[in-house]
Amino acid sequence: INRHPSSLSLVKISSPGLNMNRAVIIFTLSTCFIDGALSFTNNPNNNVLHTPTTKPAFARSTSVPMPSSRTRRKGKLSTTSTTPPTSITTIFAMDVSSLTTASPSFESAITTTTRNNNAISPQIIAATASATLTYLSLLLAFDRPRGKLLLPDLQNTLLIQPSRVPGAGLGLFAGKSLPKGTVLGTYAGVLRPAQQFYDGKCRQYPNAVGYSWRFTDSQYIIDPTDSEGEIQNVCFGGSNGVPLSNEVFGTVFRFLGVDTALCRINEPPIGGGGCNVSAKEDLKRREVVFTLIQDVYVGQEFYLDY
Repeated sequence: INRHPSSLSLVKISSPGLNMNRAVIIFTLSTCFIDGALSFTNNPNNNVLHTPTTKPAFARSTSVPMPSSRTRRKGKLSTTSTTPPTSITTIFAMDVSSLTTASPSFESAITTTTRNNNAISPQIIAATASATLTYLSLLLAFDRPRGKLLLPDLQNTLLIQPSRVPGAGLGLFAGKSLPKGTVLGTYAGVLRPAQQFYDGKCRQYPNAVGYSWRFTDSQYIIDPTDSEGEIQNVCFGGSNGVPLSNEVFGTVFRFLGVDTALCRINEPPIGGGGCNVSAKEDLKRREVVFTLIQDVYVGQEFYLDY
């Protein structure tokens, strides 16, 4: 993210494929949109307040010269000094006190509020609304639940009952007869970078590993468990690594919850008749499609070779 005095330039963010921490992105973009909203409302063309002539605090260059790097020119090695633009870490280096004292736009907004007998100024409203929308949009992009069931009459078609596999807990059973080739749906959960998942949530809640689906390229996993690594009947999304993410998806975005019935399918026991479900990965869309490879009858348990 590069900040300039007169504009806001964002490097394209692609998902999946992002190596940066999601909490850093959400906080940084929210901060940028706050300052951008304040600058907009202070523009003289908008008839609100006069734009301060001093460069905003966020736009100040506080970059530190990097050590000399070696470059090859015409077959010879030469040494050049590089100075990178203001980075995300530079933005975070500012504390709250510098935000309120060094940023003219923010300070003018606070002053305007005081002059209006503690009334909420347009600058504060615009900044708050912009930051909130940015935060919620990024949560939806990264932490939303994926997956869906494609069968009609789900309550009577798929039944969750104690599995016939010893020690497996619950399993998934057919409440109705289903023909070979029936598409059951896609695996439910939140798409997460595999390394981040294993280094973070799995260390704290090892049970989450047993329900996660790791793609064959080992780059991403689908995690259907809750904030404590346990499987529930519905996955509402959210992340332990982003502030308030679990709370927002458990309340505001609760309607996005997806059924986790397919996550209950176990591997077949010895002599259990083999598998009747196959899984096909789509690495481009990052989803796993479950399809019946045999006719399944009422009361029969679904089995899959993981």
